[in-house]
Formats: sequence, structure tokens, C-alpha cells
Amino acid sequence: MLVLLVLLVEGILRVFFHHQHVSEKLAIVEAGKKLKGILKGKAGSVNIENQKLVRPDSSEATNKRIAEDIEQSNKFQYEPWVEFRNADFTGKFVNVQDGVRKSIPSEYINTRSHDTVDIYFFGGSTTFGFNLSDEETIPSQFVKLYKEKYPEGKSIRIRNFGTPTYYSYQELMLFTKLIYGGDRPDVVVFLDGVNDFWFAKASYYNQSYFSYILRQVFSQDLLTTGKFQFKDTADRMFKDPENIPLKDYNDTLIAHFILNIRNAKMMADLAGAKSYFFCQPVPFYKYPNQQKDPICFKDQHTRYDYIYPIIEKKSDSIPNFTFLGNMLEHETGYPFVDGLHYSPAFSRKIVEAMLERMIVDLR
Repeated sequence: MLVLLVLLVEGILRVFFHHQHVSEKLAIVEAGKKLKGILKGKAGSVNIENQKLVRPDSSEATNKRIAEDIEQSNKFQYEPWVEFRNADFTGKFVNVQDGVRKSIPSEYINTRSHDTVDIYFFGGSTTFGFNLSDEETIPSQFVKLYKEKYPEGKSIRIRNFGTPTYYSYQELMLFTKLIYGGDRPDVVVFLDGVNDFWFAKASYYNQSYFSYILRQVFSQDLLTTGKFQFKDTADRMFKDPENIPLKDYNDTLIAHFILNIRNAKMMADLAGAKSYFFCQPVPFYKYPNQQKDPICFKDQHTRYDYIYPIIEKKSDSIPNFTFLGNMLEHETGYPFVDGLHYSPAFSRKIVEAMLERMIVDLR
């Protein structure tokens, strides 16, 4: 009877999780993890164990405060034309103003240089620096490393436009909006790959992550009854579509990604800016230590197995493009601070790869 009861509960939970992204093979285990997360959330606590692993020299209070600042700052506000941006937030370790994440430092001034290069960084939550402090983000570490390696180089100023859930098309829209608003960066940097191919339905349809919410605003139900049902379908963003052949679906994602890069380069050329595009490492591709890593997602046989080899093969034909998707091949440390986002140490390694590609325009 006990075995039958367990099988019955497993069957019911499998039906419940059918359209959701799950990491466990047994639905009962997945349900237990979600329940544990809910109970932790109700207790008002934040999990800092990962923070302590990737930041062992920092105090527990510091790690806790960084995690709390990230949790509290993870909000958006309406923004014309691009639908939403990071909401303003002021904290000890996380600060956002007018959609721009604070960088520490935000510039390096060489008094002997006659030029100052303005560099704009675009990307999703990995560029924003989710679960990192202001001084640990990729743009901040770019300034630090540049100053260390090239103290006689040109002066640089950077701005971090990274926005969680943004992918290459929405970054193109933001960049275009900034250009038409009068911004004139000298260099633009795009770091993408996670949201283009992981939250794939948004990039397949060239729409924002929250488009399904905005549709409700104009739905007949809202207009006639005033009812608004907030339905978070984020889990379905991960799922392969049932009505589209998988190869066609993945090929379309690749085509959109490359087209967005070409269009962003076109906009940069028109604005007189040099552009760089980087395809980022993810835990699902060429990461031998993935299953032993205590922090990152454990999903295997994802669409990255199909998409990333094609993109790497096409690298030379994509303008101003660098493939960084294989950076995890020999990684044995803690490259991630959570399931998907980079640790401070691995962020620096990404910056090293970026700077090696970009230094020709900064010396």
C-alpha cells in the first residue's frame, strides 16, 4: 500500500510539473526542493552558502548583505520602447540608477592620455552581476584589470547597462534607444548566450521576457471586467516547443542571434562606435566538472549541445565576434555563484578574455 501511495503521489506530481522546468528526475524530490524553498522564503532568510564558497575571504555578514541587496534590488520598472529596465535601488553593495548598475571603479584616468574611451556594456543578468557586489561585476573588473595590465593605455569610462532577462534583441533595442537619445559611446560590448538560448521562447519570437504580462493589459478580459491575472509562465520559457520541429526551432534561435549581432554592429558603425560581441560560457556546455560542482545547474543534453558547436564554427563569419563558450573546459574552481551566474573569480577570467580581444582599440 505504501509503494502504491508513493507511485500515486509521484504520478500526480509529474502531471503538475509537466510544463515546468525541473532539475530532478523524481517529481517527489522536485516538490520537496520547492517546498523547502518556499519555507525558507517565508522565514525571510537568504541562502549565503554559495556566497561563502566563492568569497571565502569575506565575512559572513558581508556575504549575507550582498545576497540581501541582490534580492531586494531584483525589481523592474516601466521604460518606454524597451518595456522595462532595472528599478532604481540604493544599497551597500548593489546600486542602480536610471537603469545603470553602479561600477566600482567606473573609470581609469591616465593623466598622460589625451583620449578618454567611453565603453558601454550590454547583456543580461551575468553582465548586470547578479549575486555580485558593485565592484565584482564584469564591467567593474574590466576597469581594474585594464589599469593593472595597461597603465599607460588610454583613459576609459564604463557604464553597465546589463539587465536581468535581456537578450541580444532587447539589448539591440536599448542600444538603439540610447543612440537616438544622444548617447555616443566609443565602444560597445555585448555578452550573450544564456538568455538567447536558455529562455529561448522570448528570443524565438523576438519579444521581451514579460510580453505575456503586457498582453493581459490589452486583453478583452481586462478591458471589460478589470480582471488581471498575474500568471508567471517563466518555467515554460525553458521548454522545447511541442508544435515546432526542434531542429527548426534551434536553427531559428541561431539565425536570430547572428542577425541581432549584425544589426547591433550596423547601429554601432552608424554611431561611430567600435563593437564587440562575446558568446558566454554556460554550465551546460563543455564543463567536465558540472556534475561535481556543488553550485551550478546540473541539466544535461540541453539545446546548447546543438547550438554552441554551430555558433563556434560560424565564429569567423560573424562580425567582431568572439566565442567564449568553451572557457569551462579546464575549470576546477567555483565558476558560478548560483546555478547560472558567475562568481567573482570567474568574472575576472571572462574579463581577461574580453580585454585580450579589445586591447587593440584601447592602447
